[in-house]
Amino acid sequence: MSYSNAKMHPLNHKKKINFSMENRKYNIIGIMSGTSCDGLDIAHCLFYKKKNNWVYELVNSISVEYPKKLKVRLINCSQLDALSLKILDIDLGEFIQNHISEFIKSSKSKFDLISSHGHTVFHNPNKKLSYQIGNPFIIYNSIKIPVIFNFRELDVIMGGEGAPLVPYGDKKLFNEFDYCINIGGILNISRLYEKELIGYDICPANIILNKYSRELNKEYDIDGRLSISGSFNTNLFNALNKIDYYKDLIPKSLDISFIEKIYYPLFTDINPKDILYTFVNHIAYQVNNAIEKEKSRILLTGGGAFNTHLLEKISNYNKLDHKFIVPNRSIIIFKEAIIFAFLGLLRFLKHKNISKSVTGSNLSSSSGLIVENKIID
Repeated sequence: MSYSNAKMHPLNHKKKINFSMENRKYNIIGIMSGTSCDGLDIAHCLFYKKKNNWVYELVNSISVEYPKKLKVRLINCSQLDALSLKILDIDLGEFIQNHISEFIKSSKSKFDLISSHGHTVFHNPNKKLSYQIGNPFIIYNSIKIPVIFNFRELDVIMGGEGAPLVPYGDKKLFNEFDYCINIGGILNISRLYEKELIGYDICPANIILNKYSRELNKEYDIDGRLSISGSFNTNLFNALNKIDYYKDLIPKSLDISFIEKIYYPLFTDINPKDILYTFVNHIAYQVNNAIEKEKSRILLTGGGAFNTHLLEKISNYNKLDHKFIVPNRSIIIFKEAIIFAFLGLLRFLKHKNISKSVTGSNLSSSSGLIVENKIID
């Protein structure tokens, strides 16, 4: 399907690299496990500075689906008791470690560090909570490469939202766009055209679309085939748009518990296909409502960028002549892993990687914990 009339444009975002001996090159592995539980994204990224600007190259990448039993545990992780959650932390750490080990064996590169976002269990800034699993010590014990993890907690403790974190990476690596939008489990936006960096979570996305796709015996809605077969529910659409979160001032962020409490009750006794159709419209409406600058260039990434029905609806609600740009498949899938590889590098170098203008924290920070312990025979 062509999107020329819908103001969708292809993008091949691989950047040309012209290395010089004076530039330090960093080989980083970025790991991302999103709230939609689609799988584990592993990206080998090369970073260096040119004319005082950071440049990246996506050297290699893989996306690994979770085994069914592990996926079910991750989907329900926020409901587990403490012991079960710790066991899941270990199991996920071993899963990550196994696949990184194979990934490294297939590479000829020597890696400087591993940057792991982990899988979010809780995120409630009001209670100073943000907790991710995927035990980093298991990864380090096996691979013996420094591991960066726990990017969010310091910012939350300092009064920030701890999310979204990708805007700082967007500003440094994707600043040719006015906005970057990632359509993952939760849809977030980075506003890049002003001096002060702004970013926030707009609305839930795949976390809801996948849930109701599973009720129709599909892991996710391929090309929007399920949603397009549904009908528009005006009452549901209006109720969704009246949710108080959309009136809240930024900075702000969403978490799974809030979504379960506020959104899910609105779907009671509604056909799953109608939920999908209506929620696709809701996402598209809220995306366009969040874009203030006319004729903006907007990069769309994340699993939702493969949902052609959603892309059509985003274009239908576009009244300000925006250009929604869908990049190549690798950037769609691995952009967040690239960003977290970069944020890990900045932490390793003790450089700023979280901006207080995004999260609302008292201070910006170089956030993340580093596992690089000396292991003695």
